[in-house]
Amino acid sequence: MSIRVESPSGRTALDSFARLPFEVYRNRTAWWPPDIHNEIALIAGNGPLSAHLDLTPYAAYRDGHLVARISAVVNHRYNSHWSEKIGQLIHFEALPDENEAVAALFEKACEWLSEQGMTACRSGFAAFLDYPYTIDNYDELPSFLLRGNPPYYHQHFKNAGFITEKGQVDYTASLDAENLRSLSRLIEKATANGAAIKSWREYGFARSVDSWADVTNAAFASHWGWNPISRAEVRAMMASLVNTPVIDLSMVAVLDGEAVGTVFSVPDLTYPLARIRPGTLIPAHRGGGTRGALINIGVVEQARGRGFGSAMAARSFLTMARTGMRYAGYTLVHDDNWASRRTAESLGARVSGNFVTYRRDF
Repeated sequence: MSIRVESPSGRTALDSFARLPFEVYRNRTAWWPPDIHNEIALIAGNGPLSAHLDLTPYAAYRDGHLVARISAVVNHRYNSHWSEKIGQLIHFEALPDENEAVAALFEKACEWLSEQGMTACRSGFAAFLDYPYTIDNYDELPSFLLRGNPPYYHQHFKNAGFITEKGQVDYTASLDAENLRSLSRLIEKATANGAAIKSWREYGFARSVDSWADVTNAAFASHWGWNPISRAEVRAMMASLVNTPVIDLSMVAVLDGEAVGTVFSVPDLTYPLARIRPGTLIPAHRGGGTRGALINIGVVEQARGRGFGSAMAARSFLTMARTGMRYAGYTLVHDDNWASRRTAESLGARVSGNFVTYRRDF
C-alpha cells in the first residue's frame, strides 16, 4: 500500500480535507463538527486572521484515500508578541491505525515549518485557531469549542517526538439553589468594592465588544499562548451575536466609568451546532440543552484582587439559571493558572475535563 503526503489545493481537495472529521467521528453519538466554510476560508487566506498567517495544509493519502490531515501555520503576530519562532500545527485529524501515514504527515509539516525559520512547533493551543487535546471523557460530548479527539492521537504525537507542554482543565458548576445563593454574595462583594457589573445589553453591544478586545488584550498580555487581536477583528467575529442571548449572558465590570473586566458567555449550543445521533440523550452536565458556557474572563491587572472576575461570572451564571440552565461551564484554564482556578472554585465549579498541548523542538 502506498502513502502520499501533499498539500491539497482546489475546492474539491479542500472540501475533502475539511470533511475528514465527519469520517473520523462518524461512529460518535455526539460531537462538534467543524465549520467547513470558515475552515476553507482560513486555508485559502480569506479568514479574518489570515493577514497575520502563513499557512500550508497537508493531507496524507493511503492508496488514494484521505486518511489524515494537518495544517502548518506561522502566526507572525504571535511570534512578534512573544519574540519566539514557534510554528503551530492545527486541524489535525486521523483515521484509526494510520501510524505510518501520520508519521509522514507530521514530518512533512514540521519540515515546512523549519524551512520557514521556526525552531519549534506546538499543537493543541493557538488563540482563535486551535484547542487542546482531551485526555479523558473520550466517549462524551466535550464542552463547547473543545476537542473530543480519539485516544490514539496521543500515541501519534509521542511517536513523532512531541512532549506535553501544558495541561488545561475544564470546569463545570451546578446551578442549584445553594450555589445560586453563593453567587449572589459574590456580586454584592464586587459592588461594595466600587464596581458595577453590567450585561453587554446594559452596557451597549458595540461598546462591550470593543471593551472585550481592550480588556482581553491587557489581561492576557503575558498569558501563555495568547496573542493580541484588534478591535476590528473582534467586531467582525462578534457582529452576528447582537440579537442573541450572548448579550445578556456576557458581562462587563465598570469601575470609575471604565471597563476593567469582561466575560464572554454563550447559551447551550448543543442542539443548534452539535451532530447528535437520533435517540441519543446528552446528560445535562455535558450540554443536554441546559448547560451554558463561560468562554472567556479577564480583569486588567490594576483592578484585580477585588472580586470583579468572580462577580462577572456569578452574574452570568445567575442569568443562565433564570433562562433554564442547570449547569454552567467555566472557561478552559491552564493547570498553573491558580488565580483562575480559585475563581472557578469560588463559583462552585469543579474539574470536569482534562486537556494537553504538545510541543516539539527542531
